[in-house]
Amino acid sequence: MTSLRKEATARQANDERMRKSQNRISPPGRSFFGFRYSDFFRHSVFGIRHFVTLVLYVVTTHCSAQRQPEQRPPPLNPAQAEREARALVAEMLSQKPAQTNTGLLKIRDGNGVQRELPMRFEIWSTTTSSTSVYEVKDPGPPRREIKLTVVHSDGRPNQYLLSENGALAKTLTGNESMIPFAGSDFWVADLGLEFLHWPQQKLSKKEMRRSRFCDVLESVNPIPAADGYSRVVSWIEQEPPHGIVHADAYDAKGERVKQFDPKEFEKVQGEYQLQEMEIRSRKSGSRTSIEFALTAANR
Repeated sequence: MTSLRKEATARQANDERMRKSQNRISPPGRSFFGFRYSDFFRHSVFGIRHFVTLVLYVVTTHCSAQRQPEQRPPPLNPAQAEREARALVAEMLSQKPAQTNTGLLKIRDGNGVQRELPMRFEIWSTTTSSTSVYEVKDPGPPRREIKLTVVHSDGRPNQYLLSENGALAKTLTGNESMIPFAGSDFWVADLGLEFLHWPQQKLSKKEMRRSRFCDVLESVNPIPAADGYSRVVSWIEQEPPHGIVHADAYDAKGERVKQFDPKEFEKVQGEYQLQEMEIRSRKSGSRTSIEFALTAANR
């Protein structure tokens, strides 16, 4: 009898560890980066129209169920793949969020040296446009204050305004935005989800990723720069508001140079919010994460 009680206690402890692990990976809420999930990925990388908008959720409930054979959907014909991709992107970009939040930009270089920089985010929208502002204070040396403003107007390319220490902002468009933001692995283009604005979009397949049903979107840069992105492949949750579960970026040689993943989630007043997201450079071995402040006010 004592042995049976010990086994039952051990099983309960193991189930609790599994539940906590799943919550870190696939939470059921609708928030990302400390913002509502629907606000995130239309404003970020990937996330990420500017940086703070979409990801993954819902705790899996099949711990005790037997795994069923995966049912692969039939391949899409080219016309259907392009049509569905355009509809998906249009729905993602149609959202009009309004949020403010703070956090930390954590930069770890290829040698393992890490820096943490305070960061502030603000997003507001009108009926025809959205504006996202990202501000970072780098204590240095040298001491710097970097500000990025991303303006998206319906039917027009993104406009990026990058300034340092209060100087006149430099305007960037297209491939000009593929430069590091505040010395991190996040490029300016990542924070504006520039790849969603490229004209060539198609769905390559539909498949499961991290326990979520996803559309795999392939975005192709029409005029890729030698040191920029030529293609981005992203796994986007089929369920609205279509969170980005994972994304890979490739250079003009076809080599994967960046990968994006949402990381830790926390539950705030019954709703899961993204606590941390990460982007990695495959070439340099560096990585940057953004850790968000989680409060009920950000819901």
